[in-house]
Amino acid sequence: MNRNQIESLIPHRAPFLWIDEIAELEPGTRCVALKYVDPAEPFFSGHFPGQAILPGVFLIEAVAQTSGVMLGAGSAKSQGIPKLAAVNRFKFLKVVAPGSQLRIETRKLTEAGAMACI
Repeated sequence: MNRNQIESLIPHRAPFLWIDEIAELEPGTRCVALKYVDPAEPFFSGHFPGQAILPGVFLIEAVAQTSGVMLGAGSAKSQGIPKLAAVNRFKFLKVVAPGSQLRIETRKLTEAGAMACI
């Protein structure tokens, strides 16, 4: 799935679209997205000078957007924009440096009414 198809499922646009491509998709159940971390992003000059890393909040946003694509592709009718309600037990396993490529995988664990746990 390319960027135009992603934009048809979630409202995010550049410069705040944090996924570049969908590599795998099981609508409503599972999604794998890819993100190329562009070394030219302006925030790298200040986070951290001389040893730049991607801020963790952007990693969480990339996961939220991947989940939005997964849920949006699985819904037969629009129920509005999916929103992130909570982040529990998120672990940063590695530092993400400029020039990296992220592979983001989400799975729906449970569902209760209009809410889904990813």
